[in-house]
Amino acid sequence: MERRRKPRTLFIKYHEIADQQPMSAKAAAKFGIFPTLPLATLAAVLREHDYPVKILDLHALNLPVADAAPLVAEARPDVVGLTCKTLGWPAVLEIARMVKATVPECLVVLGGPHTSIYARESLTFDCIDMAVVGDGEETLLEIVQTLDGGGDLWSIPGTCVRRDGEVIMNTARPVVADLDAFPMPALDLLPMDRYHCLTVLNPFSTLVTSRGCPWHCGFCSQVYSERLRFRSVERVVDEMAWHVERFGVREIVIFDETFTVGRARVMKFCEEIGRRGLRVAFNIRARVDAVDKPMLQALKDAGCRSIHMGVEGGSQRMLDIMRKGITVEQVRSAFRAAREVGLETRGYFIIGYFDAGPEDVEDVIRFATSLDMDFASFAVATPLPATELYAVALERGYLKSDYWKAYTLNGGGPVPHLETELLDARTLKNYRTRAYLAFYLRPEVMLRRAYHASRSMKGIIDLMGGLSVLKEVVVGNLHERLRPRSGTSPHLR
Repeated sequence: MERRRKPRTLFIKYHEIADQQPMSAKAAAKFGIFPTLPLATLAAVLREHDYPVKILDLHALNLPVADAAPLVAEARPDVVGLTCKTLGWPAVLEIARMVKATVPECLVVLGGPHTSIYARESLTFDCIDMAVVGDGEETLLEIVQTLDGGGDLWSIPGTCVRRDGEVIMNTARPVVADLDAFPMPALDLLPMDRYHCLTVLNPFSTLVTSRGCPWHCGFCSQVYSERLRFRSVERVVDEMAWHVERFGVREIVIFDETFTVGRARVMKFCEEIGRRGLRVAFNIRARVDAVDKPMLQALKDAGCRSIHMGVEGGSQRMLDIMRKGITVEQVRSAFRAAREVGLETRGYFIIGYFDAGPEDVEDVIRFATSLDMDFASFAVATPLPATELYAVALERGYLKSDYWKAYTLNGGGPVPHLETELLDARTLKNYRTRAYLAFYLRPEVMLRRAYHASRSMKGIIDLMGGLSVLKEVVVGNLHERLRPRSGTSPHLR
């Protein structure tokens, strides 16, 4: 008797889109393409249980969806796994339709942040069979094991399913407590030579050391869990060493929402790296109220090259409206300390917000240029789903209805920047361009960038790439300004 084969799973990563960036998709790709860590982790879990698995990263391979169909057919998957952020929904939906047209009998499973908010709406499309809500590792493993054993696929905890034409939300699955239980991500299934970033040492990789976020910033759509869960320091450093040994990476991007929460843990992390003699650069994301100079010095000594900190507002009034929970002085102190210990710094800022007028945007530009940072990123305020900003936009009528629900049901739409009675979308985009030019065209910044570029070929490449991106900012905004106005955006009042 022929032994029944195990179900095959194929993960597909969609093309990233540049909706919130002041640049074309081409420029966004030049700026950076990162390994798809969530899919690599899910793949590792399945492989640990002896299930065959592959990953197809369309973004890294620069492969159109239609051209991927032969590869999907060749893989003959029983399960196709997709992950989705809200802005990537149209691209994910295109892939799901292609998959169903190519291998109609396969099970298409969707996960990611968007699914955790709009699972029911996503399941109105026949090309998607199931949605995973929340952490995906245990749920997806149970889906594949149930398929393997011929059990009931439609009542698995942590899923939303469509059965006999009806969309059903099953019971929630508890959040994963022991993150150390998961294996190393299956980065070997990814085209690691295709990933790059202008401001990172190549080759590079990514990892996360925690999940969840206890803060409630008004613009952030962190929806998985308020409970902050950590991997052990030993396990994190094990993984860093494995990245170096297995893939020869020179830098690791740590993508925690806030890496520096828990001072004792951070200091233990730095000590563990020193104890092992591990030599690899890394960069982190942090809050300005969760760092101090001794911690930053320890991070620098351990190999940290760069720290990214969200500032967002340009005055205490706007920081309070945004519910950042930080002060202007904490911002200045954190960036000053990072500069003093020799860390490269990047700040993030928001252009516009509810109750923000022109003077508030001018404050953002003034504040950003007053901080001694190496890099700054500016984004126009966007009311993302499940945020306070979105709730206020609906309450005040800046959005006519539940825009993201309609966006999901309609298969996509334009990104709704927050237009108010004080600032319209075109003005906001003009301010964003002004902010970039005001920050990067200062003599001290240009001299600093030229100095770093002169020290290596990588520096020269980064400088040329950065100038290309800055050109996109100016040219893209010029085209926008020359485009005739067509009245108020359809999603706005």
